[in-house]
Amino acid sequence: MSFPSPRDGLALDQAPPLIVPASFFCLAPLAVGAAGLLLLVLGSAALGSGGRPGSLALAHLGTLGLLGSVMFGAMYQMAPVVAGAPVPGIRAAHAVHAAWVVGLSALVAGFLTGGPRWFDVASLGLGGAVLGFGVPVAVGLLRTGARGWSVQGMRLAVAGLGAVATLGIAFASLRGGHPSVVSWPGFDVATWRWGHLGLGLTVWVGGLLAAVSWQILPMFYLAPAVPKRAQAVVFGGGAITLLAVGIALVLGAPRVAVQAALLPGAAAVWLVHPALSLPRLRARQRKRRDETVTAWTAAMACAPGVALLAGAAWVGGEPRWGVAAVWLAVWGWAGFALHGMLCRIVPFLVWFHRLSPLVGKVPVPAVRQLMPQDRIRRALGAHAASLALGLLAIGTGWDPLARATGAALLLTAVLLGRNLWQVLVFRPTPA
Repeated sequence: MSFPSPRDGLALDQAPPLIVPASFFCLAPLAVGAAGLLLLVLGSAALGSGGRPGSLALAHLGTLGLLGSVMFGAMYQMAPVVAGAPVPGIRAAHAVHAAWVVGLSALVAGFLTGGPRWFDVASLGLGGAVLGFGVPVAVGLLRTGARGWSVQGMRLAVAGLGAVATLGIAFASLRGGHPSVVSWPGFDVATWRWGHLGLGLTVWVGGLLAAVSWQILPMFYLAPAVPKRAQAVVFGGGAITLLAVGIALVLGAPRVAVQAALLPGAAAVWLVHPALSLPRLRARQRKRRDETVTAWTAAMACAPGVALLAGAAWVGGEPRWGVAAVWLAVWGWAGFALHGMLCRIVPFLVWFHRLSPLVGKVPVPAVRQLMPQDRIRRALGAHAASLALGLLAIGTGWDPLARATGAALLLTAVLLGRNLWQVLVFRPTPA
């Protein structure tokens, strides 16, 4: 049975109630399924230029619905357990969950219908959710006496989330008919969009993935630890990007300055972090086949491709390169990592909360038995198919490929949702 103990650095006694992270984790397959339905209905229109309503709805279902939901749940769990930073008022996470669902639903409806009132609801819902999540988590992380680059990385990620949310709410307010909100001198929609998307992927998503991996990969997979100096390099790249982009936007700098400011963070999470992680995944001590390791490996292998496509979008200006970069970043690099994390951490949490007190009293399965490897393999296979089909659809513009991508996303959602549900409802057989 794979079960980390307190000596591994986990403060298991500070874990939040299972319902808190699980409620956010369960949003992931729902968001993936909604994205699949959107592609089935709109086809290639949802994979065109990043400024189209369907493309914006699809992108936010990925970034907020899939990535954001899982990362919120993970932070509620990881902050107290890994960083020793209990989140104050943890029960308020239920209100955050509700606001997140309402805000995301309204945002997608706003993109698809163009109705300005939807964006007002989205601003209130998502803004309230970010405040309700970010402030308590930040307080917990600032209070903790724990040190190390994982804790620093979590702090940086929360700061990045605040910046990304501020820019996002400004855009939503603009679409809601409130131009005075974005009356900052030198405001330019395209420039701020680069800052919004770039900070979201490199500092918030990439920063948190890196910080969590420095703890999770050695603990769960017995992979060699990344040296502290290397962790500092990755953290430094994100910190420089957050500071530089913020200054550039405040000063009304041109788009090229914001793009250049994103380079340190992009290099850190899409080049340096994978270069550090892949050899350690191959060198892990636990050699038995584990599909969640496959997911992490696929994620790290996708990262340099994101950097390449993002660079091509910057230099060449071809819209398809930018769409392909976002697709590979959301559904490939971050999507694979979070898919693997869900299939590893959810069984562990269920075992810890529900089954560990029953050891010796009734038959209790091992953690790995709660979610069999063949089921994980099928879900990851559908995930990989949707990623490949999406890239082909973006590259060719062929509508049937876009709709096939939607079908593959729906299948992924069903398989992932079934995997999570079967674990979360598991009850041991009485002796």
